Amino acid sequence: MKGNMKPEITHLVCDCDGVLLDSESIALRVLHEHLLPLLENPADGDKLHHAIASRLGMFTELLLDELDVEFSFGLNAAQYAAINTAVGIACGDEVQLVPGIADALQKIDLPKAVASNSSTDRIIKGLQRCDLLALFDGHIHSAHDVGRPKPAPHVYLAAAAGYGVAPQHCVAVDDSVTGVRAASSAGMRVLGFTGVAHDRHGMRQKLLDAGAELVFDDMQELPVLIAALLPGRAA
Repeated sequence: MKGNMKPEITHLVCDCDGVLLDSESIALRVLHEHLLPLLENPADGDKLHHAIASRLGMFTELLLDELDVEFSFGLNAAQYAAINTAVGIACGDEVQLVPGIADALQKIDLPKAVASNSSTDRIIKGLQRCDLLALFDGHIHSAHDVGRPKPAPHVYLAAAAGYGVAPQHCVAVDDSVTGVRAASSAGMRVLGFTGVAHDRHGMRQKLLDAGAELVFDDMQELPVLIAALLPGRAA
């Protein structure tokens, strides 16, 4: 590699929720429904909604930990389990594709992997439901399995290792601050996606600040953006 040339991009690594599957709005709704009755002040409903939305992409347990502190819910183990289960069931039953992602992935001629904070079971079920699983050829990586959730880089490092390539040869697509930080820390180039974000405008700057090279909001753009990283290759 000479001068300021960047490593060749050979692999694509995608977050799952909010990039492949439009499940975060489902998780937001279920979390809000379960936590709203626990508020000391019912007038704080909008504040709770925003607090959940700003943390989507985190491990559900860690998200609940932070909300428990912020709103003094006093959640017990049974409540944690019930909420977690409800989120998983709803996402599994209702999840839909992020608009345009299926066509975009078909146009990108790179090996593909998933790197997500969700459980392997939830990722696989969601991708099966939406007919995307075969595109990832078994390269599904969950933070539950590597032991450290995003923003730690471990799940993105696992995705690169799964293909036997250096992270610098991967481009990641993620929609959350925690995910962008994780991919960037792993050494990957990162594209931020805001197409299904609760607050697209606000999230755009947050993703750039977290380390995204650029931010886009329409999956139809992804093949062209990837092609721009691949000199001499077409999307």
